[in-house]
Amino acid sequence: MKDVIFDDALKGAYTDIEVANQVEETVDYKQVATLGVESLVAAVFGILGFFWKPFIIASLLGIVLGVLAKRKIMKAPDEISGGAITTVGLVASVLLFLGSIGWQVYAAMYSAPPGYAVLPFDNMALDKNGKVPEEILALDGHKVYIEGYMYPTKRHAGIDSFTLVRTVGHCQFCSPGTNPADMIAVQMERGKEVKYRANKLVAVGGVLSVDPNFRDQSGAIPYSMKAGIFR
Repeated sequence: MKDVIFDDALKGAYTDIEVANQVEETVDYKQVATLGVESLVAAVFGILGFFWKPFIIASLLGIVLGVLAKRKIMKAPDEISGGAITTVGLVASVLLFLGSIGWQVYAAMYSAPPGYAVLPFDNMALDKNGKVPEEILALDGHKVYIEGYMYPTKRHAGIDSFTLVRTVGHCQFCSPGTNPADMIAVQMERGKEVKYRANKLVAVGGVLSVDPNFRDQSGAIPYSMKAGIFR
């Protein structure tokens, strides 16, 4: 009789151990939000949007995929996981989309338009004989794009001509030893007017005219420009 009771006790204990093992081996499985992973991958490719415009679409795609993944997770939170990776992909895609567009707009605003040669003031300095360098003479009649500052005028709006200077504090008549090549006489194309920008860097694009017979004389400017671009 004792043996039977002991055997029953062992069976019960063995059964309890099996049940416990089965419970431990049971794991809740959730499907990972595939769209969330794809959103993160799209965001990685969206980085290239800072260098090539077509890749901006990648970050835009990342936003769409991220939103769709978020919706699926919200509808079935007990069945679908991946909320964290989806959030990372969505946020990264949004930031990259806005950032790449902003950078491309900035680059378009401040880089030289197609067909214009970038011309720094540094390259326009007169040589030791007070003459215009040969490489600048070669640009006579060509489209150039140069950055500088507007020399102060009495007018603040409706300006169709002004002097573009190299520095903010530039003054042809009060700075001893000032190089006259640090100035360009700008004439806007017919019908185009600009506003005065005090102490702000501006960019001007147009056809450069160079005086081939220029000699360093007081008050003379060797360069002039017929401008159609003002930024």
